[in-house]
Amino acid sequence: MIRTLAFIAALLAGPASAAAIRVTDDAGHTVTLAAPAHRIVSLAPNITDTLYAAGAGSFVVGTSRFSEHPAAAKSIPVVGDATMLDLERIVALRPDLIMVWKSGTPAAQVEKLARLGIPIYYAETTRLADIPAATRRFGQLAGTEAAANANALAFSNALDGLRGAFAGKKRLKVFFQVWDRPLMTVGHAQMISDAIDLCGGQNIFNDLTQAAPTVGREAVLARQPDVIMTAGGEGDSLSAWTQGNGLAAARRGNVIAIDAPTLALPSPSILPSVRTLCLKLDEARRRTP
Repeated sequence: MIRTLAFIAALLAGPASAAAIRVTDDAGHTVTLAAPAHRIVSLAPNITDTLYAAGAGSFVVGTSRFSEHPAAAKSIPVVGDATMLDLERIVALRPDLIMVWKSGTPAAQVEKLARLGIPIYYAETTRLADIPAATRRFGQLAGTEAAANANALAFSNALDGLRGAFAGKKRLKVFFQVWDRPLMTVGHAQMISDAIDLCGGQNIFNDLTQAAPTVGREAVLARQPDVIMTAGGEGDSLSAWTQGNGLAAARRGNVIAIDAPTLALPSPSILPSVRTLCLKLDEARRRTP
């Protein structure tokens, strides 16, 4: 099957030409394109979102499941998810670039795609400050540098504005609950932890290196958070924290579900959710002596 797909890919690729674009990806590989990529397959929601911010949304011909930001991405054909890719469909789309999530796209299937000779770009954005640079690089790949640079600058300015607004305020200890069964939170490697820090908070599990570690209830109680919060409609899962455990956060009304649906999306659409997080923490700050 791989040989057949490789033959088809070779036919679709057409004659080779002198390389015009070289960009280093987040795996340290140099991606070389003969011309700007105008048929792009994006295999992660955050990559799709960043491509749109880079002005390259009209060039995306295939996406992964859950690519919902911006709204226009919902109309693009889905060719896989975090567990399985439709290799034949990807080849049929005649991509001149495939963009994969370095730590999330199935490695074995990416290896098969690599054998087809289609350029592959590995993306991995883990900090808020990385998003503008990723946007600029995506613009280089697609030949949309003007839009990419403008949007990257706007994102950087908005982040600086938030950082300045909340710098110097009383830092609150925050427990951010991702899931309740099992109890999961965010560690240092998760962008939510970075957002909490920017908003003047301190993630009580920032010492953990995993992106989404499982923790014990006793560990949370021992670290005595000032605020317990979650996002994305999981408010009911917080009810256990308000029931007779002596938490100061519960007594002060600082057990909060926030409306921040893009907070876990490491791409430009995260910004409104970061702003919401900052404002909610500021409200909690006013309730905390």
